[in-house]
Amino acid sequence: MSFVPFLLDTGTAILPSSGGTAAAPTTSAGGNMFGSLASSNPIMLIVLYCVLLVGVMYFLSVRPNQKREKQMAEMRSSIAVGDSIVTNSGLFGKVVDITYECFIIEFGMNKGVRVPVAKAEVFGKREPNLSNEAPPQAEQPKKKKSLFSRGE
Repeated sequence: MSFVPFLLDTGTAILPSSGGTAAAPTTSAGGNMFGSLASSNPIMLIVLYCVLLVGVMYFLSVRPNQKREKQMAEMRSSIAVGDSIVTNSGLFGKVVDITYECFIIEFGMNKGVRVPVAKAEVFGKREPNLSNEAPPQAEQPKKKKSLFSRGE
């Protein structure tokens, strides 16, 4: 019996066998990670993806910024009168007075110039380098070779 005429014969009805030897048709989603959730309610799957995306965005962008802001607030609260500071614009000065919302800072070599600066505009505590020499470089840890490095 040839196989091709059997496939082309439309008069033969093919019925599932009642015996336990044939595999029963399954309704599983195959390789779908969410099983029947995707086939029964696709809107729920979209909502799940959106929640997952918001969670990833929070841990990659919002949380590190909150930590950085907390560290900056702690540093600003630890500034005392007499400390040398640098502002966000790069100006160095010495704190001569502290008020509720700003620092009174002396800028430059002229001791009579005192400017109020908002506390949020202070970048850090640091002395200016007034010499022509570069500051000593801290020793860098050795770089680890990446998986796809080209012999560097």
